[in-house]
Amino acid sequence: MDYLKIPGTKIKSSRIGFGSQPTGYHDESYGLQAIHTAFEHGVNLIDTSPVYGNGRAEQIVGKALRNYDRDDVVIASKTGLEKTGRGAVRNSSPEFILKDIEGSLQRLGTDYIDIYQIHWPDPVQPFHETAEVMESLREEDRIKAIGVSNFSVEQMKCFSEYVDINTCQSPYNIFERLIEGGVIPYCIRNNITLLTYRSLCQGILTGALEYNTDYSKHPVKKDDPKFKSPRYEQYLDAVKNLANFVQNEHNKSMIDLAIQWILDKANTVALWGAWKPEHIDDVNLLSNWSVDKETRYRIEKIVNEYVNDPVGPEFLEPPSR
Repeated sequence: MDYLKIPGTKIKSSRIGFGSQPTGYHDESYGLQAIHTAFEHGVNLIDTSPVYGNGRAEQIVGKALRNYDRDDVVIASKTGLEKTGRGAVRNSSPEFILKDIEGSLQRLGTDYIDIYQIHWPDPVQPFHETAEVMESLREEDRIKAIGVSNFSVEQMKCFSEYVDINTCQSPYNIFERLIEGGVIPYCIRNNITLLTYRSLCQGILTGALEYNTDYSKHPVKKDDPKFKSPRYEQYLDAVKNLANFVQNEHNKSMIDLAIQWILDKANTVALWGAWKPEHIDDVNLLSNWSVDKETRYRIEKIVNEYVNDPVGPEFLEPPSR
């Protein structure tokens, strides 16, 4: 496993992080085993949130981490989404953040969070007020680093007028590449570590998903337009051909390609979502190869040939208050 130091902090993170969103919706014993397996592979960063399973993911993460020295673990959690009768809504008010972090600390069984992230930008909350409360938490050592998630370049520029941003979390994978045009270069220029979620595109890029699977009751996939016909078949066809290409040309697997696509970007951590230990058996994938310009061209050609109706992760956006 390779590691990187998050600029402006003392945090040393594995370049692959454990994404706990699926853990919050499945059997606890499986989640605990998955986290332990990740650590056995050298993963030391776990990304979570109080909205994953209504706090359940944080509880499972906290239970799993009792077996480890706290200094050896990097916990990345979030705030800024409030559960209401109509679902999760954006709320980055100082009052909510101060209340939210107390719940997270209790569920995680710790007195500090390494990376605390604003889950979604809140359009009705002045950025300077959110930044001030985050900085106060950092000064009190209740958090070690400040992160943003799902922020645009302009929103990061505005937020960084009031506080230093250490990390940015955005959706990014072979199929979802919007941030290549702005967020990635901005993070590189400003020494902001990028945490990518949906790195395996909800499992599509593993090459293990099957046609004719019913996702109508799945807690996440049921709302993802990629998992509805005919798009679903298009994406699986693309993955099948990508897997054949990378195996024949580079002797690599589809997961190798999906993760290396992300790790080729400087100062980047790929989040690997899992809820069973076997989901991350191949997590230690870093090798001495990279996705060169010609390979990227071939990949883009395959994707464009098979995915006739592409769609991004826009469905994830929660409403404002």
